[in-house]
Amino acid sequence: MSNDQMAEGLSHESDVSNTAPSKSETAKKARWYIVHTYSGYENKVLITLKQKVENMGLQDQFFDIVVPVEKVRDVIRQKVKDKNGDFKKNENGDYIEEEVEKITEYKIFPSYVFIKMIMSDDNQNVVRSVRGCTGFVGLNSMNATERVGDTIVHNAPPALSDEEVRELGLESEMTEDKAELRFRFKVGDVVRITGQYCPFEDPVCTVESVDEENNTVTVMGNMFGRRIPAELSATDVEMAE
Repeated sequence: MSNDQMAEGLSHESDVSNTAPSKSETAKKARWYIVHTYSGYENKVLITLKQKVENMGLQDQFFDIVVPVEKVRDVIRQKVKDKNGDFKKNENGDYIEEEVEKITEYKIFPSYVFIKMIMSDDNQNVVRSVRGCTGFVGLNSMNATERVGDTIVHNAPPALSDEEVRELGLESEMTEDKAELRFRFKVGDVVRITGQYCPFEDPVCTVESVDEENNTVTVMGNMFGRRIPAELSATDVEMAE
């Protein structure tokens, strides 16, 4: 074989190999879908499904699996420890406390997992096989499957539109730097006083007004058979169960 013939053959092989779709091209076909889970199983479904995708080599079929959360920067009060790990006390024997900021994650859509994937019958089966997953949103027992000849196939659930994806922020992630300082209480909340000073007979009271700028709440409680107000730091109360 001449050099020209060999070069022509290699060129032809290169052309053939380049016809295979790239991962980026395949990803363009992927859409976002919503899966419903049992209460409290969101993260379990997410972790299990990610493991299945990795073990089965389906990274070219599943591109993202998320449980949307809101990261909130809360101000809380906690007891101060000494170098031995014991709680410090002042000269009166009361525990010394300090205000600290804490990043807390709250699930925006409890009982739902969002998956960016290429929809197919096989891929649906992978998702449905995960323990805790109850099915795709938009499908129920009446329309989830249909018979095609002698075969039962899954119908495709509705995918989220591009506008819905943008509104839900599924293509972006909130970091701790972007976490908002959230005021935890609103008027009407039933709270319990946890601070060392309680002006009422019963520590359970009702929020009458809030002052977000100064991080305080005015609560109403009982004293000597009468309802009286008291202003407290928001770190001295918690939601009553």
